[in-house]
Amino acid sequence: MKTGDLKNLSLQEIVQQLQLQNLQKQDFVVPSRFIKMVGSNLQVINEEKLDSFNSLLAQTGISINENDVEKMHLQVLDCCHSQIGSKLEIPKKYYDRMLSEKYHHLLDYNVSTWFSEKGNTNYFLRTFIDAENRSGIARAILSDRYNVLDNYDVMLATLDAIRESGINVQIESGDITDTKFYMRFVCPDIELEAPDLLKNYRVPDGTKGGNGIISGFVISNSETGNGKFSISPRALVLACRNGMIFKNDAFAKTHLGSKMEEYSTIDWSEETRQKNYDLVISQVKDAIKFYASQEYLTAKIHELSEKGNKELSHPIETIKNVTKSLSISEEKESNILNYFIKSGDTNAFGVTQALTYFAQHNATPEERFEIEVNSVLILDNIDDFDKAEVNIKRVPSSQIVSMN
Repeated sequence: MKTGDLKNLSLQEIVQQLQLQNLQKQDFVVPSRFIKMVGSNLQVINEEKLDSFNSLLAQTGISINENDVEKMHLQVLDCCHSQIGSKLEIPKKYYDRMLSEKYHHLLDYNVSTWFSEKGNTNYFLRTFIDAENRSGIARAILSDRYNVLDNYDVMLATLDAIRESGINVQIESGDITDTKFYMRFVCPDIELEAPDLLKNYRVPDGTKGGNGIISGFVISNSETGNGKFSISPRALVLACRNGMIFKNDAFAKTHLGSKMEEYSTIDWSEETRQKNYDLVISQVKDAIKFYASQEYLTAKIHELSEKGNKELSHPIETIKNVTKSLSISEEKESNILNYFIKSGDTNAFGVTQALTYFAQHNATPEERFEIEVNSVLILDNIDDFDKAEVNIKRVPSSQIVSMN
């Protein structure tokens, strides 16, 4: 049962991994009074000895029965720990401190107590179950009104939409993490030269490329309550394969559905799945039609050029202001500054390129998506960062994508 970041996957690798995850997914609606924490892991315990719930847990293949009480033990992923703390209103700093091995007993007591206090509150528990190895993972604990849009269905619907569009769209790569799923696509027939924008730019690793920029888009989805399903336009600089995401033109869908039945395991109806499937197809087809056009790419290159050709008065300080604004560590700031210097482009667009080159080569999948979004927002606000002294100026909070 593999968790963690899987980066730069081919389509075949994406399909294989999502198929494996689908085989291990099991979802439950569980009253809070049945949820305990033991040794910083979750236990779902049928203390009321309900026959139907006993049967439900037994069918997972990993539960144990003690005196007619069925118990299921689950390792908790970091993202699920965060959700537990949020649901129980335990401050994150305190929760994380208790999570350290020395204070597991405090975490067990606090979490178990507050779940018990919530009594009849139902939670939607998403898990991976490996019955063969008798192990389970708590992926997420969510509202019982959460409407699942699974990554596998998103992938299939996207590929169907691309086929139906009749436009030449190719997958570039994809990422699967504990919290997010990304697929990046390019439209190679929608290519424009941008020699004025790229005239000063050199690829930091010394390779040489042309001045072309091609259109594309990125699909993002979360099965664990960590963001909406979205489709965002993305331009790709061919010389270095750096991507820039235009957040303001994105399509998005919130995961919210009807209330789920207590004690149940969730097996989504064909009607529900088809509605979600049709929605994704419709939005992706609309997005492709909008993004995969010479007119759209021309407009975006014009916007980039207007800000990108600005000569910076304080290039080094600009990089430092940008990285601090995005809460990027000093070590990562050093890498970005190195890429900026090696690129030879000390204009505003050089900042964008240094950020997106770092995102492509050094960042986690979540960081990559966020940096590719924020690089465009930074460019739109470049005057706020071009200061003689390191003086943190943040992109407007209504725009910036969290780097946490």
